[in-house]
Amino acid sequence: MENKTKYSISQIAEICGVSKATVSRVINNSPCGVGEATKERVRKVIEELNYRPNALARGVAVSRSRMIGVVVPDVSNFFYPKIIRGISDYLEKKDYSVIVCNSDYNPEKEAQLLMSLVDKRVDGVILCSGISNKAFLEKYRKYQVPLVLLGRTFDSSVSDASITGDNVKGSRKAASYLLRGGNRRIVYVEGNTELSGSKQRLEGYQEALREHGIAFDKSLTMSGEYSIEFGRRAAEELLEKKVEFDAIMTGSDLIAIGVISGLLDAGKKIPEEIEVMGFDNIELAEVFRPALSTVSKPHYEMAQHLAKQIIRIIEGEEVGLSHMVVEPTLKLRRTTKERPYDSEYE
Repeated sequence: MENKTKYSISQIAEICGVSKATVSRVINNSPCGVGEATKERVRKVIEELNYRPNALARGVAVSRSRMIGVVVPDVSNFFYPKIIRGISDYLEKKDYSVIVCNSDYNPEKEAQLLMSLVDKRVDGVILCSGISNKAFLEKYRKYQVPLVLLGRTFDSSVSDASITGDNVKGSRKAASYLLRGGNRRIVYVEGNTELSGSKQRLEGYQEALREHGIAFDKSLTMSGEYSIEFGRRAAEELLEKKVEFDAIMTGSDLIAIGVISGLLDAGKKIPEEIEVMGFDNIELAEVFRPALSTVSKPHYEMAQHLAKQIIRIIEGEEVGLSHMVVEPTLKLRRTTKERPYDSEYE
Protein backbone atom coordinates (compact mmCIF):
# COMPACT_ATOMS: atom_id res chain seq x y z
CA MET A 1 0.00 0.00 0.00
CA GLU A 2 1.25 3.47 -0.89
CA ASN A 3 2.30 5.60 2.07
CA LYS A 4 -0.01 8.66 2.08
CA THR A 5 1.78 10.42 4.93
CA LYS A 6 3.52 13.64 3.90
CA TYR A 7 7.02 13.86 5.26
CA SER A 8 9.22 16.92 5.54
CA ILE A 9 12.95 17.21 4.97
CA SER A 10 13.34 17.64 8.73
CA GLN A 11 11.65 14.29 9.35
CA ILE A 12 13.72 12.55 6.70
CA ALA A 13 16.86 14.02 8.28
CA GLU A 14 15.83 12.82 11.75
CA ILE A 15 15.12 9.29 10.52
CA CYS A 16 18.48 9.14 8.73
CA GLY A 17 20.40 10.77 11.56
CA VAL A 18 21.78 13.52 9.34
CA SER A 19 21.23 17.25 8.90
CA LYS A 20 18.54 18.84 6.74
CA ALA A 21 21.30 20.25 4.56
CA THR A 22 22.60 16.74 3.88
CA VAL A 23 19.15 15.52 2.84
CA SER A 24 18.76 18.56 0.61
CA ARG A 25 22.10 17.87 -1.07
CA VAL A 26 21.10 14.28 -1.78
CA ILE A 27 17.71 15.30 -3.18
CA ASN A 28 19.26 17.97 -5.37
CA ASN A 29 22.19 15.77 -6.38
CA SER A 30 24.61 18.41 -5.13
CA PRO A 31 28.18 17.66 -6.30
CA CYS A 32 29.89 17.93 -2.94
CA GLY A 33 29.71 17.37 0.78
CA VAL A 34 28.02 13.95 1.12
CA GLY A 35 29.67 10.52 1.26
CA GLU A 36 28.38 7.66 -0.86
CA ALA A 37 27.22 5.59 2.13
CA THR A 38 25.20 8.52 3.48
CA LYS A 39 23.71 9.20 0.06
CA GLU A 40 22.61 5.60 -0.23
CA ARG A 41 21.04 5.63 3.25
CA VAL A 42 19.10 8.83 2.56
CA ARG A 43 17.92 7.64 -0.84
CA LYS A 44 16.72 4.36 0.63
CA VAL A 45 14.62 6.15 3.28
CA ILE A 46 13.21 8.54 0.67
CA GLU A 47 12.20 5.59 -1.50
CA GLU A 48 10.68 3.61 1.38
CA LEU A 49 8.60 6.59 2.53
CA ASN A 50 7.68 7.56 -1.03
CA TYR A 51 8.85 11.07 -0.19
CA ARG A 52 8.09 13.75 -2.77
CA PRO A 53 9.69 17.19 -2.27
CA ASN A 54 7.49 20.25 -2.34
CA ALA A 55 7.25 21.20 -6.01
CA LEU A 56 7.80 24.91 -5.45
CA ALA A 57 10.79 24.44 -3.17
CA ARG A 58 12.27 21.78 -5.42
CA GLY A 59 11.78 23.97 -8.46
CA VAL A 60 14.43 26.30 -7.14
CA ALA A 61 16.81 23.54 -6.09
CA VAL A 62 16.61 21.07 -8.96
CA SER A 63 16.48 23.44 -11.90
CA ARG A 64 19.59 25.29 -12.90
CA SER A 65 20.55 28.22 -10.75
CA ARG A 66 21.19 30.22 -13.94
CA MET A 67 24.23 31.72 -12.25
CA ILE A 68 27.77 31.68 -13.65
CA GLY A 69 30.77 32.45 -11.46
CA VAL A 70 33.54 34.61 -12.93
CA VAL A 71 36.86 34.75 -11.08
CA VAL A 72 39.36 37.47 -12.02
CA PRO A 73 42.60 38.53 -10.31
CA ASP A 74 41.64 42.20 -9.92
CA VAL A 75 38.40 43.76 -11.17
CA SER A 76 39.89 47.25 -10.74
CA ASN A 77 42.59 46.48 -13.31
CA PHE A 78 41.66 48.18 -16.62
CA PHE A 79 42.20 44.86 -18.39
CA TYR A 80 39.25 43.04 -16.80
CA PRO A 81 36.15 45.26 -17.22
CA LYS A 82 36.05 44.50 -20.96
CA ILE A 83 36.36 40.79 -20.20
CA ILE A 84 33.54 40.91 -17.66
CA ARG A 85 31.44 42.98 -20.05
CA GLY A 86 31.88 40.48 -22.85
CA ILE A 87 30.87 37.61 -20.58
CA SER A 88 27.89 39.38 -19.01
CA ASP A 89 26.56 40.76 -22.32
CA TYR A 90 26.26 37.25 -23.71
CA LEU A 91 25.02 35.56 -20.54
CA GLU A 92 22.31 38.16 -19.96
CA LYS A 93 20.88 37.35 -23.40
CA LYS A 94 20.68 33.73 -22.25
CA ASP A 95 18.99 34.75 -18.97
CA TYR A 96 22.00 33.92 -16.79
CA SER A 97 23.33 36.05 -13.94
CA VAL A 98 27.02 36.64 -13.23
CA ILE A 99 28.80 36.46 -9.88
CA VAL A 100 32.17 38.25 -10.12
CA CYS A 101 34.91 37.39 -7.61
CA ASN A 102 38.38 38.89 -7.02
CA SER A 103 41.27 36.51 -6.33
CA ASP A 104 43.83 39.31 -5.77
CA TYR A 105 46.45 37.22 -7.61
CA ASN A 106 46.38 34.82 -4.64
CA PRO A 107 46.14 31.09 -5.55
CA GLU A 108 44.85 30.15 -2.08
CA LYS A 109 42.09 32.75 -2.27
CA GLU A 110 41.28 31.64 -5.79
CA ALA A 111 40.81 28.06 -4.58
CA GLN A 112 38.53 29.26 -1.77
CA LEU A 113 36.45 31.29 -4.23
CA LEU A 114 36.03 28.29 -6.51
CA MET A 115 34.75 26.19 -3.62
CA SER A 116 32.45 29.01 -2.53
CA LEU A 117 30.95 29.10 -6.02
CA VAL A 118 30.32 25.35 -5.81
CA ASP A 119 28.47 25.92 -2.54
CA LYS A 120 26.40 28.63 -4.23
CA ARG A 121 25.43 26.00 -6.81
CA VAL A 122 26.51 28.01 -9.83
CA ASP A 123 25.93 26.27 -13.15
CA GLY A 124 29.48 26.93 -14.28
CA VAL A 125 32.66 28.91 -13.67
CA ILE A 126 34.73 31.12 -15.97
CA LEU A 127 38.21 31.41 -14.49
CA CYS A 128 40.40 34.28 -15.70
CA SER A 129 43.74 33.49 -14.15
CA GLY A 130 47.38 32.78 -14.73
CA ILE A 131 48.00 31.58 -11.19
CA SER A 132 45.84 28.47 -11.06
CA ASN A 133 47.38 25.32 -9.64
CA LYS A 134 46.82 22.46 -12.08
CA ALA A 135 46.70 19.85 -9.30
CA PHE A 136 43.93 21.78 -7.52
CA LEU A 137 41.94 22.25 -10.72
CA GLU A 138 42.14 18.52 -11.41
CA LYS A 139 40.66 17.87 -7.95
CA TYR A 140 38.05 20.57 -8.55
CA ARG A 141 36.78 18.60 -11.54
CA LYS A 142 35.27 15.98 -9.22
CA TYR A 143 32.55 18.49 -8.30
CA GLN A 144 31.32 18.30 -11.89
CA VAL A 145 30.86 22.05 -12.24
CA PRO A 146 31.66 23.12 -15.83
CA LEU A 147 34.89 25.11 -15.84
CA VAL A 148 36.36 27.19 -18.66
CA LEU A 149 39.59 29.18 -18.60
CA LEU A 150 40.58 32.54 -20.04
CA GLY A 151 44.24 33.41 -20.19
CA ARG A 152 45.77 29.96 -20.20
CA THR A 153 45.15 26.50 -21.62
CA PHE A 154 45.09 23.10 -19.97
CA ASP A 155 43.94 19.76 -21.27
CA SER A 156 40.47 18.33 -20.63
CA SER A 157 41.57 16.85 -17.28
CA VAL A 158 41.47 20.41 -15.93
CA SER A 159 38.92 22.41 -17.93
CA ASP A 160 36.07 21.91 -20.38
CA ALA A 161 37.26 24.73 -22.65
CA SER A 162 39.82 27.51 -22.72
CA ILE A 163 40.98 30.46 -24.77
CA THR A 164 44.13 32.53 -24.52
CA GLY A 165 46.19 34.90 -26.58
CA ASP A 166 49.55 33.68 -27.85
CA ASN A 167 51.69 35.64 -25.39
CA VAL A 168 54.96 34.34 -26.79
CA LYS A 169 54.14 35.37 -30.34
CA GLY A 170 52.69 38.72 -29.28
CA SER A 171 55.75 39.58 -27.24
CA ARG A 172 58.08 38.43 -30.00
CA LYS A 173 56.27 40.67 -32.51
CA ALA A 174 56.57 43.67 -30.19
CA ALA A 175 60.27 43.14 -29.52
CA SER A 176 60.98 42.49 -33.21
CA TYR A 177 59.27 45.74 -34.17
CA LEU A 178 61.47 47.67 -31.76
CA LEU A 179 64.60 45.84 -32.91
CA ARG A 180 63.90 46.47 -36.59
CA GLY A 181 63.80 50.17 -35.81
CA GLY A 182 67.44 50.03 -34.80
CA ASN A 183 66.94 49.71 -31.04
CA ARG A 184 69.50 47.44 -29.42
CA ARG A 185 69.14 48.01 -25.69
CA ILE A 186 65.50 47.28 -25.00
CA VAL A 187 64.44 47.26 -21.37
CA TYR A 188 61.72 44.73 -20.57
CA VAL A 189 59.44 45.66 -17.64
CA GLU A 190 57.03 42.94 -16.47
CA GLY A 191 54.53 42.50 -13.65
CA ASN A 192 54.12 39.37 -11.52
CA THR A 193 56.67 36.91 -12.90
CA GLU A 194 54.89 33.96 -11.25
CA LEU A 195 52.00 34.25 -13.72
CA SER A 196 52.07 31.97 -16.75
CA GLY A 197 51.44 34.87 -19.15
CA SER A 198 54.38 36.81 -17.71
CA LYS A 199 56.72 33.89 -18.31
CA GLN A 200 55.46 33.52 -21.87
CA ARG A 201 55.93 37.20 -22.67
CA LEU A 202 59.50 37.09 -21.36
CA GLU A 203 60.09 34.05 -23.57
CA GLY A 204 58.86 35.97 -26.63
CA TYR A 205 61.15 38.90 -25.81
CA GLN A 206 64.13 36.55 -25.51
CA GLU A 207 63.25 34.79 -28.79
CA ALA A 208 63.24 38.11 -30.64
CA LEU A 209 66.64 39.02 -29.23
CA ARG A 210 68.08 35.67 -30.39
CA GLU A 211 66.58 36.09 -33.86
CA HIS A 212 68.36 39.45 -34.16
CA GLY A 213 71.66 38.17 -32.79
CA ILE A 214 71.48 40.07 -29.51
CA ALA A 215 72.44 38.43 -26.21
CA PHE A 216 69.86 38.49 -23.44
CA ASP A 217 70.91 40.91 -20.68
CA LYS A 218 69.11 40.19 -17.42
CA SER A 219 70.08 43.64 -16.11
CA LEU A 220 67.69 45.11 -18.68
CA THR A 221 64.69 43.32 -17.17
CA MET A 222 62.54 44.53 -14.27
CA SER A 223 59.51 43.01 -12.55
CA GLY A 224 56.94 44.09 -10.01
CA GLU A 225 53.22 44.82 -10.30
CA TYR A 226 50.73 45.38 -13.09
CA SER A 227 50.17 49.01 -12.21
CA ILE A 228 50.81 52.54 -13.42
CA GLU A 229 52.62 53.31 -10.19
CA PHE A 230 55.11 50.47 -10.70
CA GLY A 231 55.76 51.59 -14.27
CA ARG A 232 56.54 55.10 -13.09
CA ARG A 233 58.92 53.76 -10.41
CA ALA A 234 60.63 51.56 -12.99
CA ALA A 235 61.27 54.54 -15.27
CA GLU A 236 62.60 56.63 -12.40
CA GLU A 237 64.94 53.82 -11.33
CA LEU A 238 66.31 53.38 -14.84
CA LEU A 239 67.08 57.08 -15.09
CA GLU A 240 68.55 57.32 -11.59
CA LYS A 241 70.89 54.39 -12.28
CA LYS A 242 71.80 55.91 -15.65
CA VAL A 243 70.99 52.66 -17.45
CA GLU A 244 71.66 52.93 -21.19
CA PHE A 245 68.57 52.04 -23.20
CA ASP A 246 66.77 53.18 -26.34
CA ALA A 247 63.38 51.46 -25.95
CA ILE A 248 61.14 49.98 -23.27
CA MET A 249 58.82 47.05 -23.75
CA THR A 250 56.30 46.19 -21.03
CA GLY A 251 54.12 43.29 -19.95
CA SER A 252 50.98 45.44 -19.69
CA ASP A 253 49.57 48.76 -20.84
CA LEU A 254 49.26 49.97 -17.26
CA ILE A 255 52.99 49.50 -16.72
CA ALA A 256 53.70 51.22 -20.05
CA ILE A 257 51.56 54.24 -19.14
CA GLY A 258 53.43 54.57 -15.86
CA VAL A 259 56.77 54.26 -17.66
CA ILE A 260 55.81 56.99 -20.13
CA SER A 261 54.65 59.30 -17.33
CA GLY A 262 57.98 58.86 -15.56
CA LEU A 263 59.98 59.48 -18.73
CA LEU A 264 57.97 62.57 -19.71
CA ASP A 265 58.37 64.02 -16.22
CA ALA A 266 62.12 63.63 -16.65
CA GLY A 267 62.00 65.58 -19.92
CA LYS A 268 62.45 62.62 -22.26
CA LYS A 269 60.87 62.75 -25.73
CA ILE A 270 58.71 59.83 -26.81
CA PRO A 271 59.18 58.26 -29.30
CA GLU A 272 62.02 60.47 -30.59
CA GLU A 273 64.42 59.53 -27.78
CA ILE A 274 62.79 56.42 -26.32
CA GLU A 275 60.19 54.13 -27.87
CA VAL A 276 57.67 52.40 -25.60
CA MET A 277 55.50 49.36 -26.32
CA GLY A 278 52.66 48.11 -24.12
CA PHE A 279 50.74 44.86 -24.02
CA ASP A 280 46.93 44.24 -23.91
CA ASN A 281 45.42 47.23 -25.79
CA ILE A 282 43.12 48.32 -22.97
CA GLU A 283 40.80 51.25 -23.74
CA LEU A 284 43.05 53.65 -21.83
CA ALA A 285 45.88 52.95 -24.28
CA GLU A 286 44.09 54.81 -27.08
CA VAL A 287 43.01 57.89 -25.10
CA PHE A 288 46.29 58.30 -23.19
CA ARG A 289 48.66 60.91 -24.63
CA PRO A 290 50.80 60.04 -26.40
CA ALA A 291 48.56 57.20 -27.58
CA LEU A 292 50.21 53.91 -26.70
CA SER A 293 51.55 51.39 -29.20
CA THR A 294 50.72 47.95 -27.87
CA VAL A 295 50.04 44.28 -28.47
CA SER A 296 46.33 43.76 -29.09
CA LYS A 297 44.08 40.78 -28.45
CA PRO A 298 40.29 40.71 -29.03
CA HIS A 299 39.43 40.49 -25.33
CA TYR A 300 35.71 41.19 -25.65
CA GLU A 301 35.31 38.57 -28.39
CA MET A 302 37.42 36.06 -26.46
CA ALA A 303 35.22 36.57 -23.40
CA GLN A 304 32.06 36.14 -25.45
CA HIS A 305 33.46 32.95 -26.96
CA LEU A 306 34.02 31.45 -23.50
CA ALA A 307 30.55 32.52 -22.36
CA LYS A 308 29.06 30.73 -25.37
CA GLN A 309 31.16 27.66 -24.68
CA ILE A 310 30.10 27.35 -21.06
CA ILE A 311 26.41 27.64 -21.97
CA ARG A 312 26.84 24.93 -24.60
CA ILE A 313 28.53 22.71 -22.03
CA ILE A 314 25.79 23.33 -19.45
CA GLU A 315 23.09 22.58 -22.01
CA GLY A 316 24.84 19.46 -23.28
CA GLU A 317 25.63 20.79 -26.75
CA GLU A 318 28.67 20.12 -28.92
CA VAL A 319 31.37 22.70 -28.15
CA GLY A 320 33.60 22.10 -31.18
CA LEU A 321 37.19 23.30 -30.78
CA SER A 322 37.41 23.55 -27.01
CA HIS A 323 40.94 24.88 -26.47
CA MET A 324 41.87 27.93 -28.56
CA VAL A 325 44.97 30.11 -28.87
CA VAL A 326 44.42 33.51 -30.51
CA GLU A 327 47.23 35.26 -32.37
CA PRO A 328 47.76 38.88 -31.24
CA THR A 329 48.44 41.84 -33.53
CA LEU A 330 50.38 45.06 -33.04
CA LYS A 331 48.36 48.24 -32.56
CA LEU A 332 50.82 50.96 -33.52
CA ARG A 333 50.15 54.47 -32.24
CA ARG A 334 52.33 57.40 -31.09
CA THR A 335 54.85 55.89 -28.65
CA THR A 336 56.80 54.14 -31.41
CA LYS A 337 58.31 55.46 -34.64
CA GLU A 338 56.87 54.51 -38.00
CA ARG A 339 58.42 51.56 -39.83
CA PRO A 340 58.03 50.27 -43.38
CA TYR A 341 54.94 48.05 -43.65
CA ASP A 342 55.48 44.43 -42.63
CA SER A 343 52.64 41.89 -42.56
CA GLU A 344 54.22 40.27 -39.49
CA TYR A 345 52.95 43.19 -37.42
CA GLU A 346 49.30 42.42 -38.21
